[in-house]
Amino acid sequence: MIYQNIEFFNVEKLCDYSLMSGKILRRYFKETIEKLDTDELRMGPFAASYSNECEMRFVTPRKIFKIYLSAMERDGKINIYQGDYYYGTYDISHGKINCIEVGVNERLYQSAEMGKQTRYNKSVWRVVFLKRFTAIFHGIDVANNQIRPPKKEELPSKTFLMYGSSISFGATSGGSSYLSFPQVAARTLGYQVMNKSMPGSCFCEKAVTDMIVACNNVDFFLYEIGGNMRNRYSVEEFSERFKYLMDETRKHHPKKIIIAIDVFWTIRHIPFEDEKKVNKVIDGYNLAMKEYIEKRDDEFMILLDSKSILPDFSLLCADMLHPSAYGHMVMGENLVKEISKYVLK
Repeated sequence: MIYQNIEFFNVEKLCDYSLMSGKILRRYFKETIEKLDTDELRMGPFAASYSNECEMRFVTPRKIFKIYLSAMERDGKINIYQGDYYYGTYDISHGKINCIEVGVNERLYQSAEMGKQTRYNKSVWRVVFLKRFTAIFHGIDVANNQIRPPKKEELPSKTFLMYGSSISFGATSGGSSYLSFPQVAARTLGYQVMNKSMPGSCFCEKAVTDMIVACNNVDFFLYEIGGNMRNRYSVEEFSERFKYLMDETRKHHPKKIIIAIDVFWTIRHIPFEDEKKVNKVIDGYNLAMKEYIEKRDDEFMILLDSKSILPDFSLLCADMLHPSAYGHMVMGENLVKEISKYVLK
């Protein structure tokens, strides 16, 4: 999406914000959010409203410029990059417009070797939104409006879409690190990732599937589902939702690679849960995924064993559920080992 000569990546819609002149960055359409499964314990509508891993991308010859942003309901953070090179982390306070003054780091331009292009050209400024908040864009101040969206050759040539739980969302990877395991894998593979993951949710609702499969500029799809459904949905209902997700993805993308990860095995050991009951459900989920994939007999539809991605408990935080920042890095590299033979052809 291009708005005011800025590319908004992983943003489905820019919505007007009535209290202050600005545009809300949405990863999900409002119409999709309104159709999510919800009750007092379900986080779907909140998670879908976060601007996490939305990006603003632009090129300007100006050496110094200002970015104006605010946060809707709580404070947030952004990372700024010059291409793939980290520039800085900034707090975004809610209830006011924040001005971030940015200046070019000239050391990137001292030699051809310094600041050489990796996935992104170093001339591309990237503003990445983090930390579970809804961001509002108010403008960029550059003299004489000298700003343009990046050219195709200045960006990664390939994209994958991630849909999963808080684990894929990057919870506990570090509020400003931008090191969720999908992002680590994307960096290594040379891809960019549209992360549609939903902490506390990810229930494979029909409305979500319909929105995801409508994304056309995607080279492969990666799904990590089931973990948050274990105490809410029967094996039969999970199977039905999984089937619809996979069937619709294949219907709309007949030649694209579709990869699913079975339920992360560490979820079997969450304190204060009835392990016997939960494990029976998880076994049913995993069997349903396995049988579906085998029945499809589709060489570009792959099911990964979660233990090949997350091999041991030492990669988790103290909550024994979410990977640590180090855990995400290991998982990202393990994911690359598992899928490179499919996605780097």
